[in-house]
Amino acid sequence: MGNEISDDTLTACANLFSSNYGVWGQQASTISKHTIPGKNVKMTGARLRAQCLSHPEHMVLVTCYLQVDPLESPRLYGHAFATVWDYGERRVGWVTQLVVDEQVRQRYIATQLLQSLKLHVLFSRVDIVGLVSSHPAACNALAKYAAADIKNIDLGFIREHASGILGSSPISYLKAAQLTGALFEDNCNSGTVSSVFTKFFVDHTEPLEVLSLYKKKDQWCLGELLDGHEFLVIFPITPMSSTVPLSPVTPTMS
Repeated sequence: MGNEISDDTLTACANLFSSNYGVWGQQASTISKHTIPGKNVKMTGARLRAQCLSHPEHMVLVTCYLQVDPLESPRLYGHAFATVWDYGERRVGWVTQLVVDEQVRQRYIATQLLQSLKLHVLFSRVDIVGLVSSHPAACNALAKYAAADIKNIDLGFIREHASGILGSSPISYLKAAQLTGALFEDNCNSGTVSSVFTKFFVDHTEPLEVLSLYKKKDQWCLGELLDGHEFLVIFPITPMSSTVPLSPVTPTMS
């Protein structure tokens, strides 16, 4: 769980994020003088602990270590932070950060990281999963977790529960996020369907390229991706505790 994660591990995750998450977009300068368009989005271990481990007893980290070069020791190539909270009588499992090294993308690592969450005791009673992300592949990985089809998501479920789920979240940026898109706005003409305005102005060049591939295959229903916005996906699932007995272990993948 979160209180068992060392500073060294957080530093490794922060370095992976800083090298692979992306670069700031053209409007990034409106955030801070330190967010410079074209520069890598940076993270530190201390900031990661504050953002993803603010309630460590309810949070979990899954990591992927690989030995890509036989002459090198295994190193971190992917990680997923997640947290759980109560939403009425239901239990939400939320992916707060998902990062995979650019060198090993499109190898189902993101999918395997999220699937590994099912093995953790914190997720045993989870019956709703969600995330916000600018990357279609992350949304698709969560759809696979929920045994759902990314092109045929239950948008009615998102419309009904998004506000309550985000409002009950212990994560500050989710509480503050503005729901946008046709699911939440009357007369929406932006082309968005299910998004949140997070004011996180990261460059969308690579996510938009991936999005175009999903659209060409008719595998997308979440609408357009606007600057400063991220897609919102939420799925109902069957709790693992109702299907498989679990032990309190911390999952890792190697």
